[in-house]
Amino acid sequence: MIRLHPLPDARHECPHCGVALLIDGWYIPGMRNLAQLHCAGCGREFYGDLAAGQALYTPMLLEKAAGVVHDPHGVPWFADWLRDSYASRTSTPLRFEQEEVAPVTRHPLLLNCLDTLYGHCLLKLLNAQHYLNHRPDLDLIILVPSLLRWMVPAGVAQIWTIDLPLRRGLEWNDWLAREISRRVESFGGASLSVAHSHPHPDDYDIEHFTRVKPFPLDEWERRLTSPTVTFVWREDRLWPGADQTTPARFGRIFTPAETAVERQRRLVTGLAEALRTEHPTIDFAVVGLGKAAGLPAWIADMRRDELDAGTERAWCLRYADSHLVVGTHGSHMLLPSAHAGGVVELIGTQRWGNFLQDILFRTSDCREMFFRYRFVAESTTPAALAQLASSVLTGYSPFRNLMRERV
Repeated sequence: MIRLHPLPDARHECPHCGVALLIDGWYIPGMRNLAQLHCAGCGREFYGDLAAGQALYTPMLLEKAAGVVHDPHGVPWFADWLRDSYASRTSTPLRFEQEEVAPVTRHPLLLNCLDTLYGHCLLKLLNAQHYLNHRPDLDLIILVPSLLRWMVPAGVAQIWTIDLPLRRGLEWNDWLAREISRRVESFGGASLSVAHSHPHPDDYDIEHFTRVKPFPLDEWERRLTSPTVTFVWREDRLWPGADQTTPARFGRIFTPAETAVERQRRLVTGLAEALRTEHPTIDFAVVGLGKAAGLPAWIADMRRDELDAGTERAWCLRYADSHLVVGTHGSHMLLPSAHAGGVVELIGTQRWGNFLQDILFRTSDCREMFFRYRFVAESTTPAALAQLASSVLTGYSPFRNLMRERV
């Protein structure tokens, strides 16, 4: 954690003079945690990222007058977010609900989970457990978007819920900054969580957040009387499949008139049918954002047009019943991977730089983890993917027993 109030921990140099900038205060207008700075040499004023979240690795500096962002780390997307949000700043009031779960009698620590990407919000929230488990001297305050309020763990002192949808997660809101400042200042002093972008698996237990117990690995074999597989559907990051035609037994060939969503529907159906050939009692479901239509009646279609806490918790219960979850790379795989017995992920070459960032591992013997988490090219056909999934379903228990042998 770092000091936030009254003056934050911040180290930035003037990009024009090369001298250390002086600290005037702090400012949190949304997802960005900022220091207010000025240069004694040239007189320019700046906002500089505090070391939290992505800014822990790639802090940026913004000139107040010109709106110019200085990006010494060469991370254009993070620089663009800061520049564009500042250029479009607003003062529109937001619904701000403050829940006082316990009195703040110790040193308050603010964990800011606001972001424009679902995965970023969730991963920041997972940092909460470290403080709850290891820092009894702190009173934890969670700043969270309303869509993740249901996942705030027990034990926090206060919950600040902001009605800010992901599509507005980049928003620079001066009204919000004043509200946060007013509340923090009432404590006299406060710190800020560094909110690691990818907390270590040993530092959190997903059940504390979702209140859903993950798949019991010791029951893997017993539950194979009805092998359970769930495909995690996402319509903005589709499974393209192979360029070559799919065998007729698993669906018609691709034609130019077929949309990408229709193609994914066909591929998923092909996967389910191929698995049912090997496992006639299979329980196969599709979960995710999208219209529930077009799948065979024997596939449980749990897709929804909109996401709410009830739906997301129901999905987590399904993941926790699943031997395997299958899906394309992306943040929609975080909760599935945290709850299911194993994962088969389709990943494209454009995502290799983000490899493993969307997986919440259940740690165990490293050899066993290699068996339970599989990553294949997004061009993999339904038949090949089914063959791989089947080998994990039937092979896990024998493999686990074999790996238990020790000298």
